[in-house]
Amino acid sequence: MQLTPLSPAALAAAPDARLVALTRAGDECAFAAIVARYRAPLARYCRRYLDAALADDALQQTFINAHAALTREDATVPLALKAWLYRIAHNAALNLARDPQRGLDPVPEDLLGADRPEDVVESRETVGRVLGAVRALPASQRQVILRHAFDGESHEHIAADLGMTAGAVRQLAFRARGTLRAAA
Repeated sequence: MQLTPLSPAALAAAPDARLVALTRAGDECAFAAIVARYRAPLARYCRRYLDAALADDALQQTFINAHAALTREDATVPLALKAWLYRIAHNAALNLARDPQRGLDPVPEDLLGADRPEDVVESRETVGRVLGAVRALPASQRQVILRHAFDGESHEHIAADLGMTAGAVRQLAFRARGTLRAAA
């Protein structure tokens, strides 16, 4: 499939997947658009852990590594460009912070924290799967689980509204929770 080059304005508005595909096809302007899109947020991310000069070095190394990975023939295409770039920036900052020749203080504890970009992406994907599973529940199960879990209504109150027994409502809630656990 031949990818046609885009104008700078079109590149700036193009989705990440399109920019990755164009970069892999050799379009340097597409990679420049990726750099323009992610330079400022990645710079802020690196500055959370390093002083300004080292953060700039980490940012530069991030884009060097990303370009090398995207243009390599045997490379796998990242599924989520943003999370992938943040992971590269994280590793670049960590490598600079660990460099014994830099004479830096020990690596900050929050650099190794739980708020890694890929964790955030994974959490969002899990929430998306659970919401999809809630939408896919049969109407009676969805109504019971939403009223009980989110509105805090008792099984007895829900049963009275629906003209069912409390045991039947509990059974619907049990089945709905099982389906949602499997989705999560």
